[in-house]
Amino acid sequence: MHHRLRYRAHIDGLRAIAVLGVVLFHFGAGWLPGGFVGVDVFFVISGFLISKSIYAETTEGSFSIFGFYERRMRRIVPAFVVVSAVTAIVAVFLLFPPQLVSFARSLIWSALAFGNVYFYRRADYFGPSAEEMPLLHYWSLGVEEQFYLVFPALVMLCYRWRPRALPFVIGGLLIASLIACEAVLRVDPAAAFYLLPFRAFELLIGAALALPGVRFPKSAAVGGAAVAAGVGAVLAGMALITEQSPFPGLLALVPCLGTALAIWGGEHSDSLVTRLVGSRVPRFFGAISYSLYLVHWPIVVFARPAFPEIDPLAFLVGGTAASTLLGWLSWRFVEQPVRQNRAIFPRRVVFGGTVAGAAVLIAFAGITTGARGFTGRLPADVQHVLAQTHYPFQPILRDGKCFLRDGRGGARELAPECLPVPGRPAIVLWGSSHLAQFYQAVAAAAKARGYSVGQFTGAACLPLEGFRNVPSPLCDGLNEFAMDWLLKHKPAMVVLGGDALVSPDHLARLDATIAKLTAAGIEVVVLGPVPMFKRPGPEIVAERMYRRDADMNAGHDMDDMVFTAEKLMTQHFAGHPNARFISVLKATCPQMRCPMMVGGEPLQYDARHFTAAGVDYYARPLAALIFGGNHAGSPAAAAAP
Repeated sequence: MHHRLRYRAHIDGLRAIAVLGVVLFHFGAGWLPGGFVGVDVFFVISGFLISKSIYAETTEGSFSIFGFYERRMRRIVPAFVVVSAVTAIVAVFLLFPPQLVSFARSLIWSALAFGNVYFYRRADYFGPSAEEMPLLHYWSLGVEEQFYLVFPALVMLCYRWRPRALPFVIGGLLIASLIACEAVLRVDPAAAFYLLPFRAFELLIGAALALPGVRFPKSAAVGGAAVAAGVGAVLAGMALITEQSPFPGLLALVPCLGTALAIWGGEHSDSLVTRLVGSRVPRFFGAISYSLYLVHWPIVVFARPAFPEIDPLAFLVGGTAASTLLGWLSWRFVEQPVRQNRAIFPRRVVFGGTVAGAAVLIAFAGITTGARGFTGRLPADVQHVLAQTHYPFQPILRDGKCFLRDGRGGARELAPECLPVPGRPAIVLWGSSHLAQFYQAVAAAAKARGYSVGQFTGAACLPLEGFRNVPSPLCDGLNEFAMDWLLKHKPAMVVLGGDALVSPDHLARLDATIAKLTAAGIEVVVLGPVPMFKRPGPEIVAERMYRRDADMNAGHDMDDMVFTAEKLMTQHFAGHPNARFISVLKATCPQMRCPMMVGGEPLQYDARHFTAAGVDYYARPLAALIFGGNHAGSPAAAAAP
């Protein structure tokens, strides 16, 4: 028999604070920079209430795993399926095909309770791409559902074999998760944010508070003070923690312990503070908090592009009001009937409906992904541009021969055609894919001048002697081979270029490499960063074409790292005695505004690599500069729109 928990008004009040913090933060309330910690409040509340029920039923011998998951499904699934389905319908009409495909993939993972894993791999919660993901907020549902796949079994095992060990098991796991979260936060912040092992301590704080034997204050004075202090800690976290804070980690203890303190204080005491927290208005928002949480983020995502010029205050007020209305409708007509009316929705209907709902969502997502976001609904010219995301890049880079990747061509040896022809003046390209894409243009310019060209390039390989690239181990052998060959054969010129020369360590190692080459009598040319965008260029161009935006310059879509690297390298190489620096941006991007399409063809097929049209536009002027041209006379400067 299910152990029904008594109603706790002050916990609904805490839910209200949590959900309103999240909603206001997402709708742009700058005065609440840490509103996102409302999710942490939810985790503690969930851990407390659900654990308390599990403990009671397990002690009585009435716990049923089927009954437990039936209650979870009644609570979670109806609103999840309805909100996801409505969001999917709207997404088909409002999202561009690549965004729709991303949405569909996130829907599959979310329907399988692993949305947090998908978003860990794909999204920065605080980054600009987050506002293109209507289901990003489902990450927290994934964490909870994964926790409750494991936790009931853990409790049952403890009760069966070592009942007295349960507090120590929960305490040990709590501490281990917290320590792991703090440690991982330093090396992989996204993992600490999204993944269960590093968030489990928040739910376990609630589970620890619910343990049999925990004493709660009965004094109104003590209980009221605890509730006030706990709510104060939560509100302080919302006001003082920011997106730049190292979160979650130890800092998450502020809202989590504040929530636990408020629950503890109001559990068995009656005070003015407790009654205020559990008063009518907070109870309303607490009751609809789950549905309100589900509906608010899709509204944020869909409303921003629909109303780009909307006043921030109107967006905040209007968005919160619309979310509240839709959240109430979902609670009243979706959540409540399934939870309360067991005659119409018995267990078999709940289980069957869960499977059917998930199957429908996954089927829709599969069809959408297979159809590439229904590109056929777009005009032919837009489809043509969008298709360039599948551009055959291998010929441009000479992939697998002179451009090496893991498992392609070995770590040290290059194909014979990558070496300059003996007996002729030679120029060698040494670096990453950002330099490899210039080969064809440089080879054409070199041939006209009687030079032979060599190409020593690899994926993410910076041309720095002694620099170890852990993600791309082949670079060690490639760089060793390049330096040995260059010092032995002494070509007339070496052109160096990479995609991440942005740190003082990089520049110091680059100077050491340059010094060795110039000491051998080799002229050194260093290329600056190439245009890089925040997402694939064809997607940006196609969206602008679809929305009839005539501006095909990168603008705000340029990756900020490009300008950081450009400034750093320009300053570093000003008056450099051993190398000539060529700025790609100054040579080819008028007023630093880089074109993304020329003559109806996108210049890049992803966020940072050129199509043949891009090679023609960007690389040919640079080839002339490498052999002694100048910025003012470059074809790009004359032809730029």
